[in-house]
Amino acid sequence: MFLTFALIGFSQGESPGRLSDSLNLKASYNSSLIYPGARLGVEYSVKSFNVVKTKKSGKERNFDKERFVSANLGWYHHPYFHDNFYLAAGWTMRRTKSSGFFTEFSPEIGLSRTFLGGTTYKVNDNGTVSIKKFAGYYYALLSVGGGVGYDFSKIKHKPYMLFYKFNLLSMYPYNNTIYLRPAMEIGLIYKLSHFHISKPKA
Repeated sequence: MFLTFALIGFSQGESPGRLSDSLNLKASYNSSLIYPGARLGVEYSVKSFNVVKTKKSGKERNFDKERFVSANLGWYHHPYFHDNFYLAAGWTMRRTKSSGFFTEFSPEIGLSRTFLGGTTYKVNDNGTVSIKKFAGYYYALLSVGGGVGYDFSKIKHKPYMLFYKFNLLSMYPYNNTIYLRPAMEIGLIYKLSHFHISKPKA
């Protein structure tokens, strides 16, 4: 969230059309199996180009390819097990048809912090038992995800996109193994390129 506000503030401080032309904000419902959560993120476009292919019939097919760096904060709540908060940086490869439909793939790397769902006790060397507050674990996080969606700016000229995405989280070390966790997102991407502050006329 700090990164998001910092980027927004910077884009407003610079001349309109610079940073905000390449910046998107993301918000989604984030479910791990049946367990609810949420995800917030920001993505910055580092590369964008149009591809035109001609079929044997002579019909042209064109689509956009975009590459983004991203930062995402995710969370899900698993009753009686843990709450998992994870911060990750990623690389998103998105392909959008002229009709507005798109597909994307994104690997991510980050850090996970869990908080155990039940009361946790600790015993010291002399046998005294006490409650351990905010008990949980840190994990290194790797994630890969693929998604589909629709970009309303292509035909309807609206500054947002709807998407569905499946992510597979892997956390290490987990009892000397790797812990795998599926997560599914459905959410909204808002394009800040449509959010400009007009300069006052002299």
